[in-house]
Amino acid sequence: MKKLILHSFEELLLNRISNNDYFNNNRSIVIAVSGGKDSMALLHAMIKLNQMLKKDLVVVHINHHLRKNSIEDELFVKEFCDRNDIKIIIKHLNPKNMLKESSTEEWAREARYNLLYEISSNFNSCSIMTGHHGNDQIETILFRLSQGSGIAGLRGIHSKRGRIMRPLLSVSKNKINDYIQDIGIKWTEDYSNKDLSIPRNFLRHKIVLPWEKENPNLFSSFDQISKNAQDVYESLIFAAKMLIPQLICNGKNGQRCLDEQQIKAIPPYLLSLIFKELTFSNSSWRRHTHYDLYNFVSYSKTGQIFYIDNKWKLLKDRDKFILECKDQIRKSPISVTPDKKISLNNSTFIWKSNSKKEQFINSTNSELIDAKKISNKTLTLRLWNKGDRFKPIGMKGSKKLSDYFIDEKIDIFSKMKQWLLLDGDKIIWVCGRRISDDIKVTSRTTKFAKFIIE
Repeated sequence: MKKLILHSFEELLLNRISNNDYFNNNRSIVIAVSGGKDSMALLHAMIKLNQMLKKDLVVVHINHHLRKNSIEDELFVKEFCDRNDIKIIIKHLNPKNMLKESSTEEWAREARYNLLYEISSNFNSCSIMTGHHGNDQIETILFRLSQGSGIAGLRGIHSKRGRIMRPLLSVSKNKINDYIQDIGIKWTEDYSNKDLSIPRNFLRHKIVLPWEKENPNLFSSFDQISKNAQDVYESLIFAAKMLIPQLICNGKNGQRCLDEQQIKAIPPYLLSLIFKELTFSNSSWRRHTHYDLYNFVSYSKTGQIFYIDNKWKLLKDRDKFILECKDQIRKSPISVTPDKKISLNNSTFIWKSNSKKEQFINSTNSELIDAKKISNKTLTLRLWNKGDRFKPIGMKGSKKLSDYFIDEKIDIFSKMKQWLLLDGDKIIWVCGRRISDDIKVTSRTTKFAKFIIE
């Protein structure tokens, strides 16, 4: 068999692939190809290397329809793949579907990656290769710095994240240009790359390229910055995971509580990473979010709530903080009839119409009551409202539920999820906590019923 002679660029790519176990024995490799220099260089090199790798190459071209000549790029990539007998998938995006609150770049990136993941799944491939290179890394780090990014932003672009593989991330733009020239590779020009009103283009043409001419080590310096930032970030994540078991304690009803004094001693950035771990958040937080969270932990008063994102919230409750995921709570009243189980979010309620005194269990989740004191054949379950009153067992008069909650040191999260059982408009049970004196069992009780919530 004739020995395969590789260009230095192809050797770099092969070395990158081999050292990072990119393919995990996948048969198919999806390659994102726009038609520009970077993706065409990657595609040419992969065609060459595939003489050894023996994989099924699948090219994906996504037409964003953001430029008038985008169809020319599409035709160029298609003709190239047809000539080289490479399978190609072409997808089209509609800019009219862009959300008003999204930037063009954000919309295009998200839509593009969604399509790439979908196509890779169709081909049972866990490998999606893109042409991002070292200069893209420099631009990304500078762009994030301009937006006030912290350590996470300094990491830049990930060379491997999920299915996405960026094998050229350690390769400079100059080496790609040399390969293009040496091999004679054709490409299409995206003229929007010269539009200096786009922040990345401004960074590229006005800062990075002139800086690179003056500093030949610029690429390697930023590569090292990215690696150092990654090391620091991973160290902080490790510290966060080690601290969490010491900080967290389980409160009532499975609540996740954090000790106030311990939490207050943690620096802002590490604190935010701890809460990212606790809330399973992969999204990027703005700089102000870190300090807003830190200020809340440092200065909040009992009863105040901090909304971490659209899913998680943090409550200051006396000497602790309570972290809770926003539930999709059923808020509408529920009709209750005897001996029928009712589903209440994470619990179940049942009204057993016939019971015996000896079956009584001393538990707040199970209350034995005088059945003859129930006025209606249908009872009502609803959530607590401000102004609600009831007559706690053992009291002669009524009491505001809000005062009862204060006396029992019940936090606001628990209050908002507190179910009440009503006979008409009268509260007869604060479910799982206290029955009304009006339905208590006495020596004259002859018929018993039981309320159970579990």
